[in-house]
Amino acid sequence: MKNKKIIIIISVSILVIFIFGIRYYQKALVNFGFGDNLNSANLYAKDVTMVQLIATPERYDGKFIRVIGVGNLEFENNCLSLSKEDLKYGVGNSIWLELGDKAISYEEAKQYNGEYVIVEGFFDKDDRGHMDMFCGSIKDISRYDLWVENKFYDITESYSITKNEDLTYSYEITDKNGKVLLYDNSAREPKIEQVNTNVLGVSIQTGTGLSTNWAIYCDVEKSQISETFNYVLGAQGDYVIYANLENSKHSIVVQNIFDKTAYYKTHILEDASSVAADVVVDFKLKGEDRAIVTYLSGEKYTKTDITIYFP
Repeated sequence: MKNKKIIIIISVSILVIFIFGIRYYQKALVNFGFGDNLNSANLYAKDVTMVQLIATPERYDGKFIRVIGVGNLEFENNCLSLSKEDLKYGVGNSIWLELGDKAISYEEAKQYNGEYVIVEGFFDKDDRGHMDMFCGSIKDISRYDLWVENKFYDITESYSITKNEDLTYSYEITDKNGKVLLYDNSAREPKIEQVNTNVLGVSIQTGTGLSTNWAIYCDVEKSQISETFNYVLGAQGDYVIYANLENSKHSIVVQNIFDKTAYYKTHILEDASSVAADVVVDFKLKGEDRAIVTYLSGEKYTKTDITIYFP
């Protein structure tokens, strides 16, 4: 009888530990950004595009990312491709996938082969998959889902640029429902780039030098248009970086694209040369949270670097 009671106590204790262990694990997942369900979205995943991963893999190496592409799971060809044509013809614009056991099952995921899917996992630029045929890999995948609204995030469907007979250019950006957000004409050819999953930026060089560059941004998901920024150096994620001259002080401003109150920070360029414009001569993004700005300083116009950090 005594041994039976001991066995019951031990069994109950193990059951309690198991239950609380599962609850602790679920809580840890939620704290890390996951929902408490298998294959749920992670709040902290960084939104990137296939083009960004393929063109600048070093910027996302080791990062937990969210990306949309054409999925395919089959022997020696588990991959995420830039487009359906890239998957069909195997032109090389694909990333190797290691599904693992944190997302849906392999058999469930295979039903999405040839369709646009949304994937969350850790990016590895050096692991190029089977026979080194791919542009890096996504590992420890925790989300693999059908992307129903993929067509609204196809950058080629969100904007158009037309060269007119008078050699000017007309450009247009629409939101995910086809509503025109921006339409204008320019004497110079505009440059349109995708800043993050939902945002397109239009920039136009109206003269020579960085000081004659301006840009405006459109969120195709929220149907939102930003203010017009001048002396734009670049944009990434939710932030635009531009040079500014105020009260004879040259500076670099990092600002939330659509909400200045959400983030706005000024970086003074110490001992900047006394020129009215183009004191900044170079700008390079370094990783996802910083940039190197090169400007002219002192009477000898010495090239000086400053590191600018942003969230």
